[in-house]
Amino acid sequence: MNPDFERVHDGFTSLWEGGWSNHAADTGGATMYGVTWRVYERWRKAMGRTVQSIAKITLQEAKELYESWYWGAVAALLPWPLSAAVYDITVNSGPGNARRLLAQARAKCPNGTPLDQALAVCDAREQFYRNIIRANPTQKAFERGWMRRVNAQREWLRANAQPLTPYEPKVILINPVGREVAWNGRPDPYGGVKLTPAFIAELRKAHPDPGGPWCVQGLRLWVRRSGDLVLERAK
Repeated sequence: MNPDFERVHDGFTSLWEGGWSNHAADTGGATMYGVTWRVYERWRKAMGRTVQSIAKITLQEAKELYESWYWGAVAALLPWPLSAAVYDITVNSGPGNARRLLAQARAKCPNGTPLDQALAVCDAREQFYRNIIRANPTQKAFERGWMRRVNAQREWLRANAQPLTPYEPKVILINPVGREVAWNGRPDPYGGVKLTPAFIAELRKAHPDPGGPWCVQGLRLWVRRSGDLVLERAK
């Protein structure tokens, strides 16, 4: 398993995702280790396994599911500790909400460090919870727990901001629906050019500093503070 995933899951997220729960006000229904029965059913089918009750999920299964469907959804593309902040909100509120809160944090703190942006995610997450409660007062039953978790995460992120291993900058492609996808390293066409390691090396040499967007051979290019190259087809 990815060491960054294990660091945040074992060190923080799993401590907030308990055993069996079936709270009447929880719109997700019954959960075990924080996994809803609907997600577990879809995951078992995707893995070619027989569907079974969420009450039977094992800790190892839960961890496998979290790494593949929650860490891999958004956080795996991000530098530490931004990845940790985004992973925990993905577990708690789903990949779609995690992407929206990440976008809000980056808009608020575009030139911040990964820790700055991680804390901005926490701020956006707190407001997200308040908006849920305002729209649906029955969810106030979860307010205290949600706020405790966000505040605890702020402290944990500050205490664990230093990466254990150097971050390896990635090449990130924006797909047709606007989502970020890590380039697989294969020499595939993209936006009228052929992505190759040599082409990427040329882009890094021409644009060594954070900034953008720049137009390059029919592409829009950004360089993030993390060193990630972000490529999008020019419209």
